Amino acid sequence: MPNKQTPKSQWGISYGELVWREFVKNRLSVIAGMFIIFLFIVAIFAPFIANDKPYVVEIEGQRYFPLFRHLGAIDYGVLLAGVVAVVQLILIRRNKKRVDPSERGEVLLKQIMISAGVIVVGLVLLYLFVPRRLDATNYHAMVESGRAENAVFAPIPYGYARTNLSVREQPPSRRHLLGTDDVGSDVLARLIHGSRISLSVGFVAVGISVVIGVVIGAVLGYFGGRVDFVGMRFIEIMMAIPQFFLIITVVAFFPRSLLNIMIIIGITSWTMDARFIRAEFFKLREQDFVQAAHAQGIGLRSILFRHMLPNGVAPVLVNATFGIAGAIFIEAALSFLGFGVAPPTPSWGQMLSLGVTTTGRFLWWLSVFPGLAIFFTVLAYNLVGEGLRDAIDPKLRKAA
Repeated sequence: MPNKQTPKSQWGISYGELVWREFVKNRLSVIAGMFIIFLFIVAIFAPFIANDKPYVVEIEGQRYFPLFRHLGAIDYGVLLAGVVAVVQLILIRRNKKRVDPSERGEVLLKQIMISAGVIVVGLVLLYLFVPRRLDATNYHAMVESGRAENAVFAPIPYGYARTNLSVREQPPSRRHLLGTDDVGSDVLARLIHGSRISLSVGFVAVGISVVIGVVIGAVLGYFGGRVDFVGMRFIEIMMAIPQFFLIITVVAFFPRSLLNIMIIIGITSWTMDARFIRAEFFKLREQDFVQAAHAQGIGLRSILFRHMLPNGVAPVLVNATFGIAGAIFIEAALSFLGFGVAPPTPSWGQMLSLGVTTTGRFLWWLSVFPGLAIFFTVLAYNLVGEGLRDAIDPKLRKAA
């Protein structure tokens, strides 16, 4: 490996840098990527953007911080994932200057695995040690009655689970910018917190499907023969079953929870990833570096996941981007049909289903705003996926 003083010009341009240069040429994909980053920021800081708990409030001369005391394990877990993502980006930039381009794929894969491990361990510890707090205090009423003073609320001073039947089913106004739903909850607050559900379902479900698909595809592509024949028949059977109806069938047998939905979508969506990895490994297993690894007596696991996988994972990453969009759409459809997360947890699909009341009244703001959120999010991921596909495939690259 070159030392830290090795000039970048001696290394030349890496494959990742070449893909990035081609990707940024597609302005529409770049705009979509910026929109996704904006959604991430909103999801990470949702409790600080929309909450009916004040940052700070004085009650009988004592200063309290209700919003920070109200944060739970999920809130801290999302913040942890955001910090890990920022650290990952910093390490990627650092690797561009200190790591040989031929080794960056392996280093990046290790860093991603370590980051995923940190997030999983952190979530487990948070669920074990962070207490579940329930604060039903109506701080708005306390401020209005004079029992509390000097309260500083979030920009959207409404909680996603706070109900107020006196303002139920109201259209957009200065007080509620996107209106209220059938129980008087603020639509904008629920949209903001609902972004967490959509993004987490997309990434966790796709993460599960990628892991399953990579392992199965790597084994089939490396061994071939009877192993590949039996494995492909199983994949074809899975692909012959309509995915959405399979998910609905499985969901019906389990409690309505976000974790169950993510796992079910993940274990029913891995077939394309397996086929991509299988095809790449069929090509890579005859390459000189794989034969050299065999000659040196390197173990099978190291050959598959340390040497071959970094060179064949690009199509899977592109498919994962489309998969995130598909998972978000599936979760929204499940919630719309009543198979998604249980209220009062906000979900864009669940909000969309409230657009038509039981009496036949059409609440247009409950159909338009959640529908636009789903549409633009799915569209953004599809545009980013197309941009990556065009940048990775030399046949689709535009002339400079």
